[in-house]
Amino acid sequence: MSSPTGMVECPVCQTDVPAGEYCGLCGVPLAEHRGGDGPHWLRARTFGAASGQRLMAPALTSSLFPHLTPRGRTVFLFALGLIAAALTAATLLRMPAALIAVASLGLPVLFVLYLRESGVLQDMPRGAAIVTVALGVSLGVGWALLTGAAVARAYGVPLGAGIAATRVLREGIAVPLGSMLLMLAPALAARRLWRSDREALDGYVVGALGALSFTAAATLTRLAPQFTTGMINRVRPLDGLLVEAGVRGIAMPLTAVAVGGLVGTALWFTRPPTKVNQHRGVVRAVLVLIAAVVVAIYASVGVIDIARLPQWGQLALHLMLTAMALFALRVGLQLALLHEAKDQYQGDEPILCVECDHVVPDAPFCARCGAAMHACSRRERRALREERPIRLADTPAPGQIVVGLQPGYSIHSGTFEAPEPRPGMSLRAVMSALAIAIAVLAGSLVALSGLITKPAARYACPPDCGSPPMNRSVEVNPRFTAADGSFSVSYPADGSAYEVTTHADGITAVLKAGDGGTMQLFSRPAGGRTAQEIAVALVNETFPDTKSAYEIPNTMVGYQPGYGYAADLWPQGAMSSATRMRVLVMVAVKNDVALIAGAVGPYRAFGPDFGSGKPSAANLQLALDMGKYVNSFSWRGDPPR
Repeated sequence: MSSPTGMVECPVCQTDVPAGEYCGLCGVPLAEHRGGDGPHWLRARTFGAASGQRLMAPALTSSLFPHLTPRGRTVFLFALGLIAAALTAATLLRMPAALIAVASLGLPVLFVLYLRESGVLQDMPRGAAIVTVALGVSLGVGWALLTGAAVARAYGVPLGAGIAATRVLREGIAVPLGSMLLMLAPALAARRLWRSDREALDGYVVGALGALSFTAAATLTRLAPQFTTGMINRVRPLDGLLVEAGVRGIAMPLTAVAVGGLVGTALWFTRPPTKVNQHRGVVRAVLVLIAAVVVAIYASVGVIDIARLPQWGQLALHLMLTAMALFALRVGLQLALLHEAKDQYQGDEPILCVECDHVVPDAPFCARCGAAMHACSRRERRALREERPIRLADTPAPGQIVVGLQPGYSIHSGTFEAPEPRPGMSLRAVMSALAIAIAVLAGSLVALSGLITKPAARYACPPDCGSPPMNRSVEVNPRFTAADGSFSVSYPADGSAYEVTTHADGITAVLKAGDGGTMQLFSRPAGGRTAQEIAVALVNETFPDTKSAYEIPNTMVGYQPGYGYAADLWPQGAMSSATRMRVLVMVAVKNDVALIAGAVGPYRAFGPDFGSGKPSAANLQLALDMGKYVNSFSWRGDPPR
């Protein structure tokens, strides 16, 4: 109940505060607590950085850009839409260089604009900002070069094989966790260099900036091989480009902001002396739980990449994990704003709340809307306190600018003259700056792609007639015979460039030299199926999003007519380098036993300077050696050769 002086006792912090809807010291609602509001220490009714939104509301701009005013959030929502439109346009135009530019640099550029427009950039120590960006970029490039190619080559898995446990641990968990640790290193380094007072949102900015720098550099490095595919990629399926834009340009940068920002918030969070023991266990438990969730989310990214899911399902899972990470970030920001140490304030002086545009007592939280004062930059808070509202008579003179207050505020009954409004964020200025940055970056990378792309090889015979085959006779190789005697086949000898593994149904040979890849010589029960049905089913089972390149004419397996075709795939993965894989499969059926020769490896365009020099559409290094094993197959009962 309000006292004659307009003061009430807060039921949570038990301090006399100006009467209103929220406590100006701890931010909890002063009205009767409702069941849907959640616990007082969480305050689910109102998000601390955007008083007009509930904590559980899926609001992207207030989570990513907590320092913005309501008008600023609208401006940056349009800016996010511009990035999405640019991603879509680059994808539909099949311009890989433009897609890479927007996917890797679109959100980082917008984040820098947010720091400048909100005044946060002026608050940051220059040394900490430089170290954060430089360390993030260098670590991102180094990690991508170290792991990207290895993860991409790991997609050359045998046809019909499951996912090995070692691969789950290495590419599915170890690589993303390593990425996360390196992504957080800039925030840790900046924390050691930080000498001024700490606020949780300072940590959010540093952590998000470091994570974005790391992710942008890693993405640009991993996708750089696409620069050599030409200014326009007419080969790759459009749906694959759309999925890549969604994963690389939306899911990964947003997840990086959530992870880095949340960890930075925790590193800069400081409990006030008056709240050292208040909800100590609850707040700490929630923060630990949020951190565990974020670690699990980021580790799940790699598992999704190697799970061989259809690419649209892969994109859906990435976006779902991103939404979970953003929600965890939102809860973490709310806890930090409610429970961190506050700066000095003057409760008997008026101040203009930038969230609700009402004059309220100068306190850590707005007494009318509950917005946290720390959701404004230090620069903005100084300006608000230097130009305080001026109290007028109870009845304003004609023409005076006034901001009315609800009755009950002890020091603010009457009317006040608002300070001169400062120039707000201009939609045109922000959109123009973002559009120009995207156009310059995309145009530069497209031009670079055009310069470094080599024209297709042209053959002229003579002189590009190739060389005659010089392989040794197939008889020098050992021979595998199935346990049931249904077939036999020759395979690479010990000491060759292959690592050979024998199974009950055949041979798997992994090439350890050159481009690498995996060759298989094995059998399957035909079950009444044709060779074509077996080949297509086998490829779709292992690689669900391949694009058929061509059928192999006059396919022969063990000198038995069969079916063969080549297919291409572009593995989608947040942690792997861009690569094009080639799959060759040849099948022949006899005695209801299908004998299969398959090869999977990196695509390599054959030309006069590669392989035997003869024109070929195989475009797979393994194909140069595979031919001598395909017709070494023999079924049970075949005459000796």
